[in-house]
Amino acid sequence: MTPAEQIFDYRFPNVDCATAILTLSRPLAELAASHGWTLETWQEGGLGDASGVFLRLGSGHTVLLMELRHEIEHFGATGPTAFVDGAVLATHGLADLLAEVLATLGLTEHDVSWIATAGSQQSAIDFVNDMRNLPPPPSVGPPDSYMHTVNPREDDIELECYGELDRDRYPIRWIRKYSDGRFETCSYAQANWRDMMPEGVIPTVSEINDLSGFSAHAISASEFEATWRLALGFK
Repeated sequence: MTPAEQIFDYRFPNVDCATAILTLSRPLAELAASHGWTLETWQEGGLGDASGVFLRLGSGHTVLLMELRHEIEHFGATGPTAFVDGAVLATHGLADLLAEVLATLGLTEHDVSWIATAGSQQSAIDFVNDMRNLPPPPSVGPPDSYMHTVNPREDDIELECYGELDRDRYPIRWIRKYSDGRFETCSYAQANWRDMMPEGVIPTVSEINDLSGFSAHAISASEFEATWRLALGFK
C-alpha cells in the first residue's frame, strides 16, 4: 500500500477548482480508524456539517476525503468523496489519480460508488486556462496590521469585517461575517478576490470610527488567525 501523510490546516490553493474524482462506499470513520487518521470537522459553505481528512499522497499530490452529513441523511451516501486540485487533474489525468488514491487507501473499484467521467480532465484544463488568462492579483507587502470593524446593520450587508493589511493598508486577507452567522473569506490565493476583496487603501481605525454607525479597532495577529480558521470552518 502506498503511504500517505495526513496534513492539517490545509486548503487547496484555489478554493474554486477543488474537483471531485470519486466517491467511496466505505464510511469515512471506518477508513480513519483503519489508517489512524484524525477526522477534522467544519462547516462547508452552503452545504452544512462536513468531516474529512487531507492526505498527501506518495506522489506529493494532496487529496481531500470529505463526507457531508446532509448527503448521508438525505441522499443515502455511504462514504466520502475525494477531491483534488483541478490543476493537478488537468496535468496528471484522471486515471493515474484514481489509481493512486485507491492504492493509497488499499481499496479497489468495488469500494467506489461513483467515478468522475473522462470529461472532467478537460473541464479542469479549461478552468486552469481561464484562470491563467485573468489579470493577476495586485502586489501587496507582508502583513503589518489587523483590524475588526462593525458596520451598520443592513439587509444582505456584512455586519462585521476582519482585515489583514500591509504597511500601506492594502488588504491581504479579508473576512466578512453576516448577521445570520455566515462567514466569507477572501485572499489573493482564492479566485473570489475579484468579487470580494475591498479595493484600494483601507481607512484607518480612527477614520472609520468617525463615520456614523461604524466602529473599528485594531486586533492581534493571533485573533485574526483564530477568526480565519473559524471562518474556514475549523472547530
